[in-house]
Amino acid sequence: MPDTLFTNASLVLDGFTELQRSYNVLIKNNRIDSLSTEPIDPAGAAIIELGGRTLMPGLIDAHAHITGLSLSPKNIAYSASEIAIASANYLRNSLMDGYTTIREAGGADYSIAHLVATGAITGPRVFYSGKALTQTGGGADFRKVSELIDPCGHIGPFSVMSVIADGVDEVRKAAREELRKGATQIKLFVSGGVVFPSESHATLYEFSEEELSAIVEEARARGVYVMAHVYTDEGVRRCLKAGVRSIEHANFVNEETVAMIAQSGAFLDLTFISLVQRIESAHETHLSDKIVENVRQTVERGKQVYRWAKQYNVPIAFGTDLWGPEAQKAQLREFEMRIDLDTPANVIRSATAINAELLMQKGQLGTISPGAYADILVVEGDPLKDLRVMLQPERNLKLVMKDGAIFKNELG
Repeated sequence: MPDTLFTNASLVLDGFTELQRSYNVLIKNNRIDSLSTEPIDPAGAAIIELGGRTLMPGLIDAHAHITGLSLSPKNIAYSASEIAIASANYLRNSLMDGYTTIREAGGADYSIAHLVATGAITGPRVFYSGKALTQTGGGADFRKVSELIDPCGHIGPFSVMSVIADGVDEVRKAAREELRKGATQIKLFVSGGVVFPSESHATLYEFSEEELSAIVEEARARGVYVMAHVYTDEGVRRCLKAGVRSIEHANFVNEETVAMIAQSGAFLDLTFISLVQRIESAHETHLSDKIVENVRQTVERGKQVYRWAKQYNVPIAFGTDLWGPEAQKAQLREFEMRIDLDTPANVIRSATAINAELLMQKGQLGTISPGAYADILVVEGDPLKDLRVMLQPERNLKLVMKDGAIFKNELG
């Protein structure tokens, strides 16, 4: 691919709360080669004059679900081709919104990641979990009480996103199987959910301490880590004890547990827009008033947890947890959810540098610095002053580059 030289750019640089102006940035192959306020010899590179526009790292969504065709993860009734089409649409739209990387949190596998990597379909880099692990009756066991086996005659969760495993030997095998298939992290369900509660008693925590430790051990043996869907205080504490690196949601923890997250070095991925989107679409999706009220309370508790996380300097990730192509349209609204909770610079850092570190890609993704992958956005306006700039990609997102290749260019 041709080299590219961006001139007269205002940079979003990690560690700065204001744009750094009048920079030139040279891209060689798929990497950022150099950046300077002094002229850079283009040496045959294509020159793109930015006229002072913002140049920033591509966004990272740390919690995406691309294989859903509706708000419900129980989509086993859909054909593989329908799921593939939905995934491709989700990925393309996500990239056009400025997400150059996503961490898929259960449902996507090596085949989708391979199609993106080879250019067969257009989308962000995909860090995939494969099937999430859940226990019998756990947060991702979507069977009704009358459903004992799946359509193929196996004991399954009636979902493309998860696999049921019980006992240390079973969870080891399940984790090893996802790792064998190239999972970049293992996803667990360690408590019940708030939108699709079980018809039985909701769980405060799931998997035994021995099971959790075994799964973490298997992940570490492959140089990767565990991310855990967990809402409850009890569940989060058990995850931290076992060595889980990425705590997803955690809306109902107390302040002491947030301090424990900070001490452990784990990351906290609070996801807001998925909950708000469920409330907004409750009439169309026929969510009961009881569940809607539960979700409202979950959002408010999450805001308090966010404030505690800031207080204790917990690394706060940026994830959306949206299901299905229609829900994906709200992906950028996660910025909107955080406007009143944090500074623009901190929110953007969550969606770039912090998420990159969470994905074990520090210095490679989420940064404008020499040696990093050339995942770059050019934006009209200053997102470090007003996050709302990010909410209108059709108007403000002028260029999207992923891995050194330009996928959108409206600079004229």
